Amino acid sequence: MRQRYLLSLILLAASLAFSVVMWLLHLPFFFVVLFIPLIPFFLRDRTVRRCPVCGWETTGSERFCPFDATPLTEAGGERGQ
Repeated sequence: MRQRYLLSLILLAASLAFSVVMWLLHLPFFFVVLFIPLIPFFLRDRTVRRCPVCGWETTGSERFCPFDATPLTEAGGERGQ
């Protein structure tokens, strides 16, 4: 989560600098890029779910193993890529 805040601050500084340059050049729509710092907050953390019986893993929305219908458990808080 800390990385999201750092990335958001970097993107905010870049979008503000770009907006100032566009404003100084008298170009319209410079404010359009101000939403860019919010992009990291729209991304979800994907947790890895694992079947305790066969070991099948997924980062999707499945709740049950497709092979043996066992309820999936979260794999120790690991994050998917």
